[in-house]
Amino acid sequence: MNMTLIKSLLVLVLLLLAGLQQVMAVVEVTIDRNPVQVNESFQLVFSLDQSPDDDPDFSMLQQHFMILGNSRSNSISIVNGEYQRSVKWTLQLMAKQVGEYMIPAIRFDKDRSKPFQIKVLPSSLASVPHDQLVLELLVDKAEVYVQSQVIVTLRLLSASSISAYNFGDISTDDLDVVIEPLGDERDYRTRIADKSYLVLEKQFALFPQQSGRLRIAPVMAEVRIPSGSTFDPFRSGGKIRRLRSQQVFIDVEPIPPGVAGSYWLPATRLELREEWQSDLDGLVAGEPITRSLTLVADGLTAAQLPELTMQQVDGIKQYPDQPGLQNTRSDKGVTGKREQKVALIPGAEGIYRMPEISLPWWNLETGKLETATIPARELSVAAATTAVAQPPVTEPAVTEAAGQVSSTNNFWLWLSLLLACGWIASGIYWWFKSQRSGVQPAPAVEHPGLREARRQLRQACDANDGATARHALLDWGRALLAPREINNLQQLGSSLGDDMTLQIERLNQSLYAGAGVTWQGDDLWLLCQQLEKIAQSERNRDVAQLSPLNPTY
Repeated sequence: MNMTLIKSLLVLVLLLLAGLQQVMAVVEVTIDRNPVQVNESFQLVFSLDQSPDDDPDFSMLQQHFMILGNSRSNSISIVNGEYQRSVKWTLQLMAKQVGEYMIPAIRFDKDRSKPFQIKVLPSSLASVPHDQLVLELLVDKAEVYVQSQVIVTLRLLSASSISAYNFGDISTDDLDVVIEPLGDERDYRTRIADKSYLVLEKQFALFPQQSGRLRIAPVMAEVRIPSGSTFDPFRSGGKIRRLRSQQVFIDVEPIPPGVAGSYWLPATRLELREEWQSDLDGLVAGEPITRSLTLVADGLTAAQLPELTMQQVDGIKQYPDQPGLQNTRSDKGVTGKREQKVALIPGAEGIYRMPEISLPWWNLETGKLETATIPARELSVAAATTAVAQPPVTEPAVTEAAGQVSSTNNFWLWLSLLLACGWIASGIYWWFKSQRSGVQPAPAVEHPGLREARRQLRQACDANDGATARHALLDWGRALLAPREINNLQQLGSSLGDDMTLQIERLNQSLYAGAGVTWQGDDLWLLCQQLEKIAQSERNRDVAQLSPLNPTY
């Protein structure tokens, strides 16, 4: 190969690298909220890590939006001794009419932004508000299926300066709901017609647990308007105004007729996937491998997602670990994630067929029943490389691995024994103390109805009767927390902690899971017994306030 050809190849490589660097430049597009409302301004930002030779042309946006403002800002930062430049174009836009629109790709010199879709909703205000302060209660849909997600938004609009504010709680009538806050409160500015407003916004995800007509009661808010006096530098004075939103009704539909399956999972997206933490081409008999099953759903909490189980395979021992539950919250709602890890130990060489895993779910976007599937696969297992042949699947061959896999279960067993010893030691201590002082401990005062409510709850849990347990649990909670007023299971879960909330969600889910699913009441009854012991201990120490009870067993 002559030198001329080598030089030509080097030049070609350098040109390709330069072109690749240009292609890799990224134009990020962000929006302060989506969807937006017609006749209200919103902010669209284009960000680059370098300055283009020419300013971008945004005129194509004027077909569907009014451009109220366009500003450019530059910033330079030094990270690890290197300069990093960023350039931003901030646009204030206002949609002209309702609909879904695509922000086209905008050219920035040699780079282009990616298309960006925006949904424009009708204005929640009938006209320009005459009051300086407006409190709105909004829902993203007026009709939903049972246990599906509704996004509730509280909006406080202020045309004047405010020094402090406070939102009231979301409350519902008649039907039980699960309410999940969606992050922190946020603020932004908008224009309605030609008037500028500060908007303070708070969002919740609401999951109705029963079908019927759901009423969200009006929400209260307090706003402090500064006095404007020079003698109030900390803005602590001023006038207090109390605002009241409108009420909102939502029609909660039952499960569609003809939908069969073990679980009712209404979601906008559901994904079922698997991962293997070993090389499937190098499996050896007697050596454990780990399989991870992950279920992710937009519009469902992790507690609503069913347990991922695998069918037994002859010749393979399975040891499931404790499932991992996680909720991710955003302005689009809740995304629930459930991860289940299972250790598999093949007992002998051979070909093993792992059966298909399928999960039906209701697609809220298409209004159809769909199925998420992990296809069946075959595992080829080689013989163990030892001098002594391994017997085909026997318990002694897998004892050590089983002990490693079940260490999590042993941990919970020892923890339960430790807590039980703690209860016994505490009882002995207080008995000796009362004997020495000559004063007998005061007898426990049982709330009216607690004994009967406990009896009914235990019968329902023993019989695995979810419908009866639901009513008995509410009666039990009212008696346990008396004289505090408990109106529904949502309030009961909030008062007794996350473990009770999880049990209530599982109980509610079982009532809508369809045929083939049996609710098991053992975990709920065990939790209620532990909560009663904690409450009894608190009463013996003359602590009148029972809320919140957060057991740490």
